[in-house]
Amino acid sequence: MDTWIEKLLWLASSGLMAALLILLALRALRQLLGVRLRLPAAPEAEAPADDALPAPWPVIFLTALAVLWLGALAAHCAVNGSPAGFFAHYLERFTQAGDSPRYIFIAENGYVRSGDQVNNIVFYPLYPFLMGLLGRLLGGRTALAGMLISQVCYGSSAVVLTKLAKKECAHPGAALAGYLLYPFGFFCQGVFTEGLFLLLTVSGLYLIRQKRWLAAGAVGFLTALTRTQGMLLLLPGVYCAWLDCREQRRWDWRYLALAGPAAGFGIYLCVNKAVCGGFFAYQYYESIAPWWQTPQWLGRTLAQQYSMAMQYPDLAKWIYWPQMELYFIAAALLFLGFYRRLDTPWLLYGTAYLGMSYTAAWLISGGRYMLGCLPLYLCLGRIKNSAARYLVLAAELAAFWQMYVWFMQNQAIM
Repeated sequence: MDTWIEKLLWLASSGLMAALLILLALRALRQLLGVRLRLPAAPEAEAPADDALPAPWPVIFLTALAVLWLGALAAHCAVNGSPAGFFAHYLERFTQAGDSPRYIFIAENGYVRSGDQVNNIVFYPLYPFLMGLLGRLLGGRTALAGMLISQVCYGSSAVVLTKLAKKECAHPGAALAGYLLYPFGFFCQGVFTEGLFLLLTVSGLYLIRQKRWLAAGAVGFLTALTRTQGMLLLLPGVYCAWLDCREQRRWDWRYLALAGPAAGFGIYLCVNKAVCGGFFAYQYYESIAPWWQTPQWLGRTLAQQYSMAMQYPDLAKWIYWPQMELYFIAAALLFLGFYRRLDTPWLLYGTAYLGMSYTAAWLISGGRYMLGCLPLYLCLGRIKNSAARYLVLAAELAAFWQMYVWFMQNQAIM
């Protein structure tokens, strides 16, 4: 850290994370162990009126997809001046950008033990496995299969998120709008894991809230086979099981199912062993070109983001500045969640997800990763002031539009 700005970023990001962890610890002591603590008073959130969705589920599903497609069409027209050539441009961007070709390769060929593609072991197996199955049914159209899976899962995730928000927020429509207008949400329509991961994650959170332990464990198992962050479902699951056990005053063997994410991760490690000869081979391949991903303290990551922004001012516009801004916006929303009494399991998940996302030493996909920090949308749905909610959504819409245009310009947004 060579500049005072880097040092300030290190201190600010570290301090915010420390404060979130302290608040979580205080809540956990009071809730899990019954320790009496005098915490700052906070207003109770308005109780949801009922379980009915604010709109029929097909409307929510189609609205989610319409936002993505209309955004793509509008961004294409802004870049090219007309809708001519839209579908060719659309398919090229959402099947060839970033790591999409690698998922297509795995779906068609599986993991390989040697050659240039051996480092594909860093990609978790569930999404390309499903792509391969559906691709065969579609006559070998693997890329199309990947897009279908992503879009169907994304639309479905919007429905489940709305159901969860209806139970947790006074303004579930705002939570849904914040989700659909997330500036990097366009990745959910291409050959990326985002759509599948979001559906599995929000389903896991919803099932945990419903105390459907067996189903939550099964979904957690699949989530951990999709992305590393799938393991984080262990946290709200174990927390809610502990609270339930205290309330019921008895042990329920179904709590054991909540170890599903750990089992899913174990399967992935076994795949590493079978393909590359070591359970943690993926860590080696992540640490070298082209990803250079090694874990480090998040304060160092934020300081490094500023340094990279100074070195690469063009890339900074769509990679480094947004990633820095997102960290502090996410932390602010989580603090709001504490103030508005959002349930501890969701704040625990959100804080852990934020911390995990920013521990990568060469972070270039932070914007895409943070799409999965689902408690942020629940926090948005608990903003009481309507003007403040609309202001946040307007800022999201502006960022959504700008990022979409840059992506359709073939900029290196990953």
